[in-house]
Amino acid sequence: MLKIYTYLLLFLGLNNLIAQTNYPIDENSKLITYTEVIQEKGTIVELHKNIHQWAFSFYKNPYNVVKEDNPNKLLMRPRFKIMNPPDKKGVKTMAGIVLYTLEIYIKEGRYKYKLSNIQWKRASKYPIERWLNKSAPSYSEKYNFYLKQVDTEAKRVITALKDGIKQKQKKEEENW
Repeated sequence: MLKIYTYLLLFLGLNNLIAQTNYPIDENSKLITYTEVIQEKGTIVELHKNIHQWAFSFYKNPYNVVKEDNPNKLLMRPRFKIMNPPDKKGVKTMAGIVLYTLEIYIKEGRYKYKLSNIQWKRASKYPIERWLNKSAPSYSEKYNFYLKQVDTEAKRVITALKDGIKQKQKKEEENW
């Protein structure tokens, strides 16, 4: 009987370790924040143009997403759906909408993106960092599922941004 309890505790502990992912937490704001400086050939004007074109091709409704469009900075406020885990029949239902802020700063030969301020759309502000607090009375196992979706979406946006800018640079180099 003791062996069964030991194996059960070991299994549950390993399951929690596997389920946990390290999310990038900003030291100052204590918010989940994805940020990086990318070295890319081009002037401020060229990089701005390429990033602007990427934003308008990547998002379905860019006029509602792009909030600020300056030569040195783009500020976007996109959103995406998160789903609940599949039920017994395998059907996934919508859990809600997640909003985030994507800031892109542009300088000569480089740009910096900062994806942060990620919130679950509710009647009041609901930062997703609450999903990390497993000791909270309102904690649910679904939150791990939601966090993985947010992480996947953030990485998808970042990869698309990097690839989009590189493709624009290659096209401009070929067009002589």
